[in-house]
Amino acid sequence: MEKKRKSIKKIIMFWFILTAAIVLIASIALRLSMRAPEGNNTINLTGRVNKDVPIVTENEPISEEPPKKNIYTFLVAGKDKVSDNTDTIMLVRLDIGNKNIRILNIPRDTMIDTDRKSKKINSSYVIGGIEQFEKDVASLTGFYVNRYVLFDIAGVERIIDEIGGVYIDIPRNMNYEDPTQDLYIHLKKGYQHLDGKQAVNLARFRNYPEGDIDRIAMQQKLLIELAKQALKPENVLKIPELVAIVKDNVQTDIDMSEMLWLANEAKNIPLSSIETDIVPGVASTVDNLSYWLPYENALLDLINSRYNPLDSPITVNDISIVEFSANREG
Repeated sequence: MEKKRKSIKKIIMFWFILTAAIVLIASIALRLSMRAPEGNNTINLTGRVNKDVPIVTENEPISEEPPKKNIYTFLVAGKDKVSDNTDTIMLVRLDIGNKNIRILNIPRDTMIDTDRKSKKINSSYVIGGIEQFEKDVASLTGFYVNRYVLFDIAGVERIIDEIGGVYIDIPRNMNYEDPTQDLYIHLKKGYQHLDGKQAVNLARFRNYPEGDIDRIAMQQKLLIELAKQALKPENVLKIPELVAIVKDNVQTDIDMSEMLWLANEAKNIPLSSIETDIVPGVASTVDNLSYWLPYENALLDLINSRYNPLDSPITVNDISIVEFSANREG
């Protein structure tokens, strides 16, 4: 009987050690497969934008200014359900060294410097694809991002549901219907739990006194609450599953190993270090169309103080802002 007990103990110990070894090996393999999202995969341009054409000797490579170490930038945008225009546009700066995330919201009606008939930034993607979209955003920020993420409504709904929804205080009753977009928003004022579809509807609601600017403020608040939910221990443990869902439901040039690396690094960033801004400017009407016209100097100051990933300042030679009397400074 004693021998049988010892035999059972040995079997249990063997399987315990084997399981621990498998988990350890899998963890090491996962860690080794992770890598940072360096460079740019889409347009193969990195560093600053400069409208001045450099003078170079034949066959001499043009030197590029590398980004600061441990700082990565991303273009994140949500596509409209009907037109494929980008309804939500954000520049995200991830600073691993200082454990900080900054999000710059770019209003969808922001005017860009282009000869195209449609001069709104939200039409860049549908007109010229992700390549044109990245270049047009760079014309406002002065530098090229490392990676992009494009998401649609269904994908975001699924991701929010996977993390358990979100709790948020809705400042007013929200009622809006648009059958052409299959959009039916009916949300009551007050603190409450929202599932994926309700949270997306909150983000899409735009019937505010200040229009898109108030909408962006609501989206920024929602993002913070979603970050709180995503960083709960039960969701941190689901990082590999969440990464797989993101991969299946968004269009991006971030590969799986980079996603795992980013998720692993982001979980160490405190919520108090997630900050948001909006492109400084003014709402105005040009040729009977509503636009958000950026303030050039204020935008440069904001980029250089909070978003520039390079070692030297972004200058007026790196950005292209169309000036009217409404956004002329000084």
